[in-house]
Amino acid sequence: MASVSYDFSDEVVMITGAARGQGRSHALNFAKAGATVVISDIAEQMATVAYDLSTSDELNDVAAEIESLGGRCQAAVCDVRDSRQVETMVADGLAEFGKIDVLINNAGVEGLPSVAEMTEEEWDEMLDVLLKGCFLCSKAASANMIERGKGRIITTGSTFAVVASPRQAHYCAGKHGIVGFSKALALELAEHGITVNVVSPGGVDTAMVEGFSVMPQAEWAQQLPGIVGQLNMFDPEALLDPQEVSNVMMWLASDGARFVTGANILVDAGYTIK
Repeated sequence: MASVSYDFSDEVVMITGAARGQGRSHALNFAKAGATVVISDIAEQMATVAYDLSTSDELNDVAAEIESLGGRCQAAVCDVRDSRQVETMVADGLAEFGKIDVLINNAGVEGLPSVAEMTEEEWDEMLDVLLKGCFLCSKAASANMIERGKGRIITTGSTFAVVASPRQAHYCAGKHGIVGFSKALALELAEHGITVNVVSPGGVDTAMVEGFSVMPQAEWAQQLPGIVGQLNMFDPEALLDPQEVSNVMMWLASDGARFVTGANILVDAGYTIK
């Protein structure tokens, strides 16, 4: 995939959770391929998240990096759990660039409580970010796509949208829910020329995975990256580079995948089959 090139020079791509990690990688890759990019992130801390979330400075740094490449970028602080903020992000993007060709629902968080110790707030915040955020952003962005008769909606899933893990019941529920939501949305939007898909990575080398070490369950969490890495059938010591996920995002956004919809594509180095 590293040798494959794409031309998104006439496309506007909106990416949530883009201040760092996978979202940052997607934003830079699409920009390098000529896309105009709208990026967003929450840029504040959530009560139930133990590790540091992104900052507005990190978000602006991504925008500046895109602009240094000669690309066009609009950065927005947006909490995807809030319909007003999502609607404002989409409206501002449309006002600036006139359309949305691709939406990548990438915003996500992690936590490791067992069901027995999980609070209602931890459950609600996780499901609101992963599942409600996907719903709100897809609803808002798809209106323009429907008007234009074309579009791509791609959501970041997880191997835990297919299998499960202890101490991540709320995360597994959200990621499983994303797949079901995306399949149903794919059926609704097919008549408008819009594809809807999920990309489910295995363990990816990002700040979110690094955040396991500061969670209350840190002793257990220290084992998780190793467990995921051991199930990488190509390199047992390695987490995936975010670029590997960006490669698949770009393919799904391209004309090469115009008849791929309702799919959940695993980028897990064999994690779910071993």
